[in-house]
Amino acid sequence: QIFSLAVLLSSMFVYNQMGGIDEAALDRLSLVTEMTKHIQVRAGKKTKSASELGSFSPTFLWLLRDFYLSLSEDGEKITAKDYLETALQPVKGSSGPAKAKNQIRESIRELFPDRNCFTLVRPMNDEWELQNLNKCDPAKMRPEFRKGIGELMKVVFSKCGPKMMGTTVLTGAM
Repeated sequence: QIFSLAVLLSSMFVYNQMGGIDEAALDRLSLVTEMTKHIQVRAGKKTKSASELGSFSPTFLWLLRDFYLSLSEDGEKITAKDYLETALQPVKGSSGPAKAKNQIRESIRELFPDRNCFTLVRPMNDEWELQNLNKCDPAKMRPEFRKGIGELMKVVFSKCGPKMMGTTVLTGAM
């Protein structure tokens, strides 16, 4: 419940993960589906669905570190946002596991209508340097990583702002 409150009070929720989006990653994010059970927003009535909570949710940024996949689909280049949206599409089937997977996807889509994905390559190729990254000169990091960090900072700073409820800035007691 504390996590749910922290997410709702935030203007941005960055979900930081290594690698790509797969079923295991979506399962780990299933806490989002659990969040809907703990949250009730009072706006004249109790809110029961994730889509109703979406208007109060922060921007969601799925950060994929050490990303190694090629962002392409059917031979065409796609954006990281497209990659996320594809991963959030329902899976085929009506079995119990398929329904559970689709519930997670639907909950993420509804709870976070303002969502994005960002990828970062490994900062170093050398294993020893990677293990001692905190001692490494940033100039030795891969140029693609340094460029990615700069772009990530722009995205975060452009999306972070005061928490809003509708058109009202939340400042404390309301």
